[in-house]
Amino acid sequence: MSDLERLRRSRADFDRSRESAVLTRRNFVSATVATAAAGVAGAIYPRQALAENSNRLLGSFRSGIPAATRHGALGLGRYRDELVKDLSQLTDLSFKSQGAQWWQLNTFITPIEQFFIRNTYATPLAAYDKRVDREHWRLKIHGNGIEREITLTYDDLIKMPSRSIVCTLECAGNGRTMFWEKQGMNSGDTKVKGNGWGLGAVGQAEWQYVPMSHILGLVGLKKSAKWALFWSGVDAKRAGEQSETGRPLPVGELTGRGDVIGLVYKMNGLDLPPDHGGPVRVLVPGWTGAASIKWLTEIKIAENNFWVPLSAFDHVFEGPTYKAPKPDPDDEFRFCKPKQIVGPMVTWLKPKSLITLPLQVTESHALPHNYPLKLAEKPRLPSGQRTITGFAWGPQYGVARVDYRIDSGPWQRATLRGPNMGRYTWVRFHFDWDAQPGDHVIETRTTDLAGQKQPDEDIPFNSGGYEFWGVPRMPVTVV
Repeated sequence: MSDLERLRRSRADFDRSRESAVLTRRNFVSATVATAAAGVAGAIYPRQALAENSNRLLGSFRSGIPAATRHGALGLGRYRDELVKDLSQLTDLSFKSQGAQWWQLNTFITPIEQFFIRNTYATPLAAYDKRVDREHWRLKIHGNGIEREITLTYDDLIKMPSRSIVCTLECAGNGRTMFWEKQGMNSGDTKVKGNGWGLGAVGQAEWQYVPMSHILGLVGLKKSAKWALFWSGVDAKRAGEQSETGRPLPVGELTGRGDVIGLVYKMNGLDLPPDHGGPVRVLVPGWTGAASIKWLTEIKIAENNFWVPLSAFDHVFEGPTYKAPKPDPDDEFRFCKPKQIVGPMVTWLKPKSLITLPLQVTESHALPHNYPLKLAEKPRLPSGQRTITGFAWGPQYGVARVDYRIDSGPWQRATLRGPNMGRYTWVRFHFDWDAQPGDHVIETRTTDLAGQKQPDEDIPFNSGGYEFWGVPRMPVTVV
């Protein structure tokens, strides 16, 4: 079967499930990338294939997409001045955190207006800060780990060879609510802190990017290079100030995965929106979203490690089962001190699953004002034959299977729905259930291709509530 035939068949398959022009455009992107070869690590294709196979066909959809979707513009339903795009399809956690309404997700590619937001501060805007203005944006790449220092403009970047990848992006705090609801870690020595994301800090998009393998070729990577610091410094408390946002990445990740780690400037075929890091962010597939630094302005590649808030005391595992790493004398510190290193960084994310029903919340400290359930209320389903749908992902190795059980009964195999395009993408699944009246608990479990499966037992405590990957318990009432 030719690539074009695959494209057409995939498009026809996705078109049958579309409900609007917005969702049509999003799903068709996923159909386009289904031409990627089976078995590759994620759905990746070069700029030429993108232009030939998708741009011509996608153009008709873009004109019908609302402004809030196309460019992250102000929308009628927005309710946070610190953020840009219409937020009416997200759960309102705080001015810097907006969760996906996962019970509403049904598409392989997450529309931008349904994609979660996690900021440190308010989204920086070009109108107030030239550092995020495409005309003035600069990326400095320097350090003693490379042969040549360079500074790139936005035009420089978008003229370089690019690729596109479909992959999930997930905050390390996704599922934190389960530490409270399932494991009771909400007080005393095992009190977990942070946003109550539920299961909404994950989404999947098509990202167009310049691979870091190309960038490393331009600067000349030295054999002595050990770490790369990806730095924003832009999303500060006030416009124009220097912020503390950045994160280090081992050079081994860049040399081993330089074709999939890259500098992103488009999301779902559109210019990268401000709330999602525009004009340029880095993308590190499979790692916590904190590694994919937004509003990128600097890359420093060096023979030493870097310590910053996001690697010393934030987005790290702090708890009795985790050992804090020790810095070397030559390491560089930004906005933190050696004594503030409390645990190892969150890196690769584990296999997870969710079903598209809201979660009963009884132990969490607060509910978003627009959450569909009241405190302790369970989602309600009509009795009879029901089809339960969900998403599963395992970005380190890829999804092998998804199982489900009802009321602690035997595990049964769920049906995976294509496409399954490699380790970095999620898959959709479903199973049929003859729902009888009463209270029930639905559980799902992802197993990845390395044999890792979501555990039934408790996940070890860490104070930030990062990387809950246990089997999620979803209570429901059938009426």
